[in-house]
Amino acid sequence: MPVSDHSGDETYAFRQNSGSIASQVYDYLMQRILDMELEPFRELSEAKLAAEFGISRTPVREALARLARRGLVDILPQRGTRVSPLSIELIAKSRFIREALERPLARMAAEKLTPEIASLMMREIALQQTFAGLSDDQAFLESDDRFHALIARAAGFESIWDDVREAKFHMDRVRRLSLLSQQHMYFIIGEHQDIIERLKAHDVSGADASMALHLVSVMRELDLIRERHPEYFAREGARQR
Repeated sequence: MPVSDHSGDETYAFRQNSGSIASQVYDYLMQRILDMELEPFRELSEAKLAAEFGISRTPVREALARLARRGLVDILPQRGTRVSPLSIELIAKSRFIREALERPLARMAAEKLTPEIASLMMREIALQQTFAGLSDDQAFLESDDRFHALIARAAGFESIWDDVREAKFHMDRVRRLSLLSQQHMYFIIGEHQDIIERLKAHDVSGADASMALHLVSVMRELDLIRERHPEYFAREGARQR
């Protein structure tokens, strides 16, 4: 994980008691890829990363292999490693899996929602309004995840959020591009408000419908995002993972 020294330069400290070094490198690189700080097609040098982190190449190699299995980097024989381009196919698959998990969760949450969890969800919506006003899209995304995790908790399947997070990696990369405007953040807040109202009313079918509509938002904007950032997408006809 990065830390700053007194000169302001960024250095790295990986803690032995925080899991394996490879896992920490994986978590760090994955977050930078999802945040689009490491943009699609960026070349990643195993040797340079190891030197940058002050560690051996072995944990870096293990981390890159894990990222490749998630479809987030491409390891090209004799050519090196690069951040994977955005894939229409993988984004659609990610949305499909997320919808298959979150729509039933919304239905169950509508049946079981407690005042305590409803209050926590309303708190997240209030935070999202603050973050939208500040144009803080990173904090907004984190609150968005907490909001959806609370739906899983209300449904009685809090641990399933880990599976949802795993499924939505490729959607998250597009979300990072689509949430650069305040307008879109406020649009998502409106969808969240509709979901919570359906949950509070114990409207099972309404909660299902609201969640389904919410989860296609990224797909509705995909053509616009692709038009604005064609350099981030896999070429038509390119072999998909």
